[in-house]
Amino acid sequence: MSAPSKIYDRKNPFLASIKERYSLCNPGSKKNTYHLVLDLKDSGISYAVGDSVAIFPQHDPELVDRTLKILNASGNEVIVDKRSQETLPLHAFLTTKVAITTVSRKLYTETAARQLQADKKAQLSYLLQSENQPLLKAYLEKHGLWEFLAEHSEVKWNLQELCDSLMPLLPRFYSIASSMKAVGNEMHLTVALPHALAETEVKRGVCTHYLCHLAPLNEPVIPLYIQAHHGFTLPENIHAPMIMIGPGTGIAPFRAFMQERTALKAPGKNWLFFGEWHRAHNFFYEGYWKELEAQGHLRLDAAFSRDQEQKIYVQHLLHEKGEEVFEWLQNGASLFVCGDAHRMAKDVEKTLKHIVSTHGNLDEPETEKYFKTLKSEKRYLRDVY
Repeated sequence: MSAPSKIYDRKNPFLASIKERYSLCNPGSKKNTYHLVLDLKDSGISYAVGDSVAIFPQHDPELVDRTLKILNASGNEVIVDKRSQETLPLHAFLTTKVAITTVSRKLYTETAARQLQADKKAQLSYLLQSENQPLLKAYLEKHGLWEFLAEHSEVKWNLQELCDSLMPLLPRFYSIASSMKAVGNEMHLTVALPHALAETEVKRGVCTHYLCHLAPLNEPVIPLYIQAHHGFTLPENIHAPMIMIGPGTGIAPFRAFMQERTALKAPGKNWLFFGEWHRAHNFFYEGYWKELEAQGHLRLDAAFSRDQEQKIYVQHLLHEKGEEVFEWLQNGASLFVCGDAHRMAKDVEKTLKHIVSTHGNLDEPETEKYFKTLKSEKRYLRDVY
């Protein structure tokens, strides 16, 4: 009998190494998405398709140095992490323990109380008014710690006190893009770098920048643990059809789904809707999907929004194939949506309801009831962020 798996969690993460890292985008792309292969050898970790991984990032040394410069500190000053009671140098604390690309509400509020310059105090106080909470939230997210401290250099801080007012550097969650049945003791990730960056912009995605540019290869330095899915996984019935909607990095879990279904020789039909900017630059894992399609294991529809004057998204493809989508649902298909929660998931749901209403000849209450049934049968599942 094998030894039980070691439990890794937020307080006790496993240190993985990156075995492989390459861009999924072809030259000329205006944005970049990477494929990462993490080594889990000797960890005892196992994960299921649909699970996510939590990764603790590190800040860019350039941003840590900017912060130290504003603080007029060497980085060797000893700080106590108030959460863990661990003692460590300020440089390490700013690098791995606290958020520095945003400003904490606590720091902002305390700065407003201490700021003696009337005009600056008035500006700070204005955003603290209850009706200005959305403006405050946007301000806190947009400003780096170094910028905020520079803007309010009149306010003097005791270093420990300042450190106590910072937010913890939280783990980031990524959908796992592999099945252990296909890759063994590895974990694959699909990681997109933020693309709307000005030339002088330094506030890159903290964890994406760390994983894609800063973290060394083949060194066990990536702290991680598994977050189990809450039902977002393959249907138990291997004969059940699946419709998967995953634009951008939303494609990740569906790569895992298809690896698992192939390994299981599952006879259920599979239909994938993928969307990105340009077919020539951003068709992630194109070779794999085309291979599955050629073998008769996958039906593939892809929308590339910027390949023509009028933008085409996955919801437009769904609408176009509405009659067949409804037919699949009537034949027991499970429906999966993964990716952007702010716009895509809402637009997709609106389109799906229109499809059901139109092709099922249902009114609004009947359509809502249809979707309620899909959800209760665990046949409409979303992993959106």
